[in-house]
Amino acid sequence: MSPIHEVVSLAQLLTEPQRHPMFHPWLRRRHRSLSEPDLSALTVFMADGAYRPDFLDPSPMSGEPTFEEGMDALLAAPADQTYAELVDATRGRGTETVRRLLDDPGRARSEAADALRRLWKAVVEPEWPSMRQALRAEMLDRAIQVNREGLRAVLPRLHHSAACEGDTVTVEKTVDIDVDCPEGLILVPSLFITDRVQCTTSDHWTPAIYYPASGRYLWAAPPTPRSLDRLLGATRSRILTALTTPLQTTVVAGLVGVTAPTASEHLAILRDAGLIDSSRTGRTATHELTEAGRALLEAASPRP
Repeated sequence: MSPIHEVVSLAQLLTEPQRHPMFHPWLRRRHRSLSEPDLSALTVFMADGAYRPDFLDPSPMSGEPTFEEGMDALLAAPADQTYAELVDATRGRGTETVRRLLDDPGRARSEAADALRRLWKAVVEPEWPSMRQALRAEMLDRAIQVNREGLRAVLPRLHHSAACEGDTVTVEKTVDIDVDCPEGLILVPSLFITDRVQCTTSDHWTPAIYYPASGRYLWAAPPTPRSLDRLLGATRSRILTALTTPLQTTVVAGLVGVTAPTASEHLAILRDAGLIDSSRTGRTATHELTEAGRALLEAASPRP
């Protein structure tokens, strides 16, 4: 997974929200936080159809890198890479934009990094524990599938544009680039891309393919079985169903449309009933189903 990629992709989403209606409820709930940080130094690279510099989105070097590790890699991008990618990113842009970005590539990169950090602090970091859990679930699902069926069978499921033949992975894109992968190829699930894959092909990073993750129920609560509503009440049944993915208290509250204190009260009742477990890291509590909770959901779900 890649925290820095999620922030970059969220910035891209903010420039074209009409393409992604599934995020609209989440964006409305986060409107105030999203309206505060100045992101212009970052979104300048996200004009429709423009090339987005790879240095903004370094390939992850471990399974669960931190945001700060991604920032270190971004800021350590070689000067020649930064300049060359800025040249590509400014093709067809106005003279003033080209001059501002190319006159001082180091400053352009630093200002973009500052904007990334502001967006991370304002919106993504508070919800990262739940996002990380969703990404872990996605990675585990895919690892099991690859182990059972092999990469060639699983790769097209990540996105219809991806395929694998022999020792070659292909992704249909508007540009034609061949990249050797002597150190392997990284597959990275992403919560903030939904209708495409993104590829990192810079010589300075290990090649990576970012594909749409399911996101589980981070953006909108799933439907609840009517029988569960009658048993637990509407709010608690919605909370239990949403916890198919482990979630933080504030995320649960947003999904079911209640305040955080109200969500905490319902979560305590579900926990006392043995249907969920809760763990705490600092001031952040994360909740997930127990075996009993999963059994109850399965029993209440309508049979096909």
